[in-house]
Amino acid sequence: CRFGGRSDYCDIEGDVRVDPGSATVYQVLHPSSDFIAKSTAAMTMIKPYPRNGDETAMGLVREWTVKTVPPDHEGLPHCNSQHSSPALVFSLGAYFGNYFHAFTDVLVSLFVTARPFDRRLHLLVTNGHHLQVAKFATMWQALSRYEVIDIDKVQPDGKALCFSRVILGLKGRDGKELSINTSETQYTMKDFKHFLRSAYSLNKTTAIKLQTEDDKTTTLVPRLLIISRERTRTFTNTEEIMTMARDLGYQVTVTELDSNVSRSARLANRADVMMGIHGAGLTNMVFLPEDAVVIQVVPFAVDWFATNYFGEPSKGMEVRYLEYKIEREESSLVKQYPPDDVVFTDPSSFRWEEFSPIYMLNQNVTLNVTRFRPVLLEALELLHQ
Repeated sequence: CRFGGRSDYCDIEGDVRVDPGSATVYQVLHPSSDFIAKSTAAMTMIKPYPRNGDETAMGLVREWTVKTVPPDHEGLPHCNSQHSSPALVFSLGAYFGNYFHAFTDVLVSLFVTARPFDRRLHLLVTNGHHLQVAKFATMWQALSRYEVIDIDKVQPDGKALCFSRVILGLKGRDGKELSINTSETQYTMKDFKHFLRSAYSLNKTTAIKLQTEDDKTTTLVPRLLIISRERTRTFTNTEEIMTMARDLGYQVTVTELDSNVSRSARLANRADVMMGIHGAGLTNMVFLPEDAVVIQVVPFAVDWFATNYFGEPSKGMEVRYLEYKIEREESSLVKQYPPDDVVFTDPSSFRWEEFSPIYMLNQNVTLNVTRFRPVLLEALELLHQ
């Protein structure tokens, strides 16, 4: 087993038995093993969700026990099935219901852990909800030839699912979001994007390359995807933004990228430029074609989250990144608080429980299209390169 960093995991080989009822993985030693105290099991506890250090998240994850035991260990379950292919046990709990966290916490690490097995791997999910399992069905099918097993729902009949190898937990996760710890794997975020392109049958591999004025034989129209949000951090003047973008020569699509992952993947993959206010919808930059441009509109006081969640991760994704930080007058907060309020003068003084309701849940953006126009022009320039 390996402990430390953002993710713990155990890679267990031999006679391995997964007992759903007790959330225990037994490694059964061969009778000739030199295991010292055969009357006592060696025991390790692990939560198979890669967000160590986040007590809130890990408090929502089912804990599993790894026991190394002799074959005559009391209470050792018998097998109700014997599988020739290995198994991977991981959690869909904690923050997995959030689209961004589904990718940064689980799906990227799942790719790193499962990909080497070339789909000859059983996926055993714990803390799984049927809607979340169904939502990412395409991912599971691309990583495993077998049907996903919701291990928490397997009837605890006193018998175990048996394998010759079981991996408990996911690897490849470091302290950065939407990234891969390349020190422990040969894969990169580019590999992950290529995998997604294949899994979701996305045809567009590169963004449009615009021609220079003296080299125009055909008219190429770049596609701009504007991610809308319905509840918070919304654009309040979407029509005005659309009009300005069309005047610059863009073909514009405005949509909320919802829980239909296949639809979101197709829409993002068709785009040459994708823009949106900081939020989970920008996670869909993983589906953008190579050399596309992503524009993050940063609400007031959300700079750290913008940089660490999307700005820095974009560097490993074959996309160009632009950022537009709104001015105070573009924030809906100006209608809620006076100019000298601490909300404007010292946002860092708030604890997260206070910060989130103000800046994340109650802030919308009225984009100054005159001020924003140069950003869309810069995106066009990048599409010429």
